[in-house]
This record gives sequence, structure tokens and C-alpha cells, in this order.
Amino acid sequence: MWGLSSVTFSLDFLNVFGEVLNDYNTNDIAFSKFKAPSAATDTSVVIVNIGELSRAGIAQQIDILNKFDPAVIGIDVEFELNTDPIEDSILAASFANTKNLVLWSKVTDGKPDSLNEHRALWDTLKLVNPMFSKLAYHGYTNALTEGESEFETWRETSSVEHIIDGRKEYSFATKITQRYDSAKAQVFIDRNKDYPLEIINFRGNLDKFTVLDINDVLDTNFVAETIKGKIILMGYLGADTRSKTWDGDKYYSPLNERPVGRVPPDMYGVVVHANIVSMILHNDYIDTIPQWLVYFIAIFMCFVNVALFSWLSESEFWGPWYGIVSKVIQLIEIVGLIYIMLYFFINQNIKLDLTITFLSTALAGELIEIYEVVVQNLSKIFTGKSAMLKGKNV
Repeated sequence: MWGLSSVTFSLDFLNVFGEVLNDYNTNDIAFSKFKAPSAATDTSVVIVNIGELSRAGIAQQIDILNKFDPAVIGIDVEFELNTDPIEDSILAASFANTKNLVLWSKVTDGKPDSLNEHRALWDTLKLVNPMFSKLAYHGYTNALTEGESEFETWRETSSVEHIIDGRKEYSFATKITQRYDSAKAQVFIDRNKDYPLEIINFRGNLDKFTVLDINDVLDTNFVAETIKGKIILMGYLGADTRSKTWDGDKYYSPLNERPVGRVPPDMYGVVVHANIVSMILHNDYIDTIPQWLVYFIAIFMCFVNVALFSWLSESEFWGPWYGIVSKVIQLIEIVGLIYIMLYFFINQNIKLDLTITFLSTALAGELIEIYEVVVQNLSKIFTGKSAMLKGKNV
């Protein structure tokens, strides 16, 4: 069963379908259909749209926000290259006047760590322009699925990634939370020793955070309490927050209304970061059962099914009905396993990885029939050969 679960296929004409199916995750159904989002808006995180503003325009937003004493400002913008020297100087001056500023970084060219199977090593750490980086902290903003497929869903994050030269780079959300509540951030970092990739427990989309559009900030269309002591996340939310276009820095999330057969991407990158920050601040994590328990459940269910189906196939009463009865039992078991998995995910924030269990349940009956045919045929062959040998001996 483990072998079958590890089989992959590569057919060019099925690539699109393969990408969609490979990215399918039953827990997406829980998020999009059953898992009730938090009723409360997280007012500790304020998302600010920078739209198509120039660097001078972003600097103007920052200067206005700084007047209201935010706790942290995180900006999910690359700022990697030089542009207009005057605008760069204006932006640098605004950065210098921001007390807790976290800027973009990116880890690239990753490969598995030979010493630790649960983490990657990255060749390169990209930072913003040096004239900006010296004025701020930085954290990587990568979606860990980035570049693998245009159909990828952003489900997971980590607290820290490792560069091949020995440096550590904290995630954008982790670094922001460290500047806001270091104790909460440390809980997240400590968890990642056991859960290298953390499932993002999404609070919701823009409706679950305080959101200020471009002109809301430039026209000071908010009260002081909206900003004072809060985490401000600045990033791209389209030309304005009402935009529904499929444009840059927009991803699929598990909240997408169609887990398979996609509508356009539903969540901007800065909103994903807001969800991660919110998860850390509220200690609202999704736990994963250990791998040994995954295999124990699979082996136990496989044993039970083999014992049950073997008895059914040999029973005088049930034997003639074996094909129908075994399929009904398999269907009931699969529906039951899906229900159990969704129940624990929705109500207990526990993810059950039952992939191998599903396979053993779905295939046990058929494999028993194959086994019996093979054994019977081999038995006849070897019995016949044994009889022939005995005849020769006589």
C-alpha cells in the first residue's frame, strides 16, 4: 500500500489535470465548505493597500501611519532595485523614521538538507536594496509552494528557513510577530521543531481584518485607534480593494470556493501573511498526528479489512455475494474515514493523514481476490509438479 501511495505518473498530455489533482487536499473542503471562519475581525492586524503607488507615494503613506504610533510596519514589496534617486531618498527617510520596520526578503534555489529530512537548504537570500535593508529587519515572504505549479495552493508556512552558508532567515510573519510579541513568536518557532511546515489556520480573507485602501491612508480616512499599537501590513491589493482581477501576488488559498476546477486565485500574498500573523498571535494552530500513528492506523485498518474480507470470501453464505458486500463495506469505511478526518480537522484542529489508510481500504478486497487466484494457480502448478516427481520416484 505504501508503494502504491508513492507511485507518480508523468504524461505530458495530462500535466494540467495532474497539477490540479496533485494539489487537491481533502482539508480544503473543510476550510471552504465546513470549517466556520472566526466570527471576529482581528483588529490587531491592519492591511494597507499600496496599489500602484510610486515609492514616494508609499513613503507618504508610511509618514501618515507613523503619526499614529503603530507597533510594527511590515511591507511586502521587493524594493530590490534602484529607481529614481529622489524617490529612493524619500522612501529611505520614511523608513528611518519607522521604529519597527520589517521588509521583504526571499530565499531561492532550495534543495533537501542531507542532515535533516524535514528542512531545506537555500543557496541564496535576496534582500531589498542596501540603502533600505540597513534601516529595517527582514523576513522571507516566499510561498513555500512558489514556482512548482500555477495551480498550487498556499497552505503551509514555516517559522525559519536555513541558508547554505549557515544563516537563518525568519519568515515575514515570524519577524513581524517577534517585534510585536516575542513570547508568542517563540512559541511558533519552538513548534516548528516538531512541525517543520505549519498548516496555516486561515481566519479569513479581507473581511476578517481591518483594511485601508490607498486613499483611506492618504486622506487620513480612519481614527487614531485603528493604527495605534497595531501591526500594519502594507502590500498590493490591486488597483483598489474592490478589484477582482487575477494579477500579481495573488494565490489560491484553501478558502477558495472550488477546491478542484479552479475559479481565479482568491487571496493576495499580504493577506496570507496577515492570516499567519493572526494564527501566531492567537496560538490558533492545527496539529498533525505523528508519522508512526499514521502507519499504525493504516496497518490496523489493512489487517482488519484483510481478516474481514477473507472471512467473507470463504463463508458459505456470504461467499457468493462477496463482490457486492465487500464494495458496500469499502464505501461505508471510506465515507466514515472522511467524516472522522473532517471532524478532527474542523472541531479539534487536528489533521489526520489517512492517505495510506484510504488506499488499503479501497484496494484490500481486490488484492485478496488477486492473492487467492494467484495462490490457487500456484498451488495447482506445484501440486502437479509434486505428483509428477512422486510418479518418477516410484
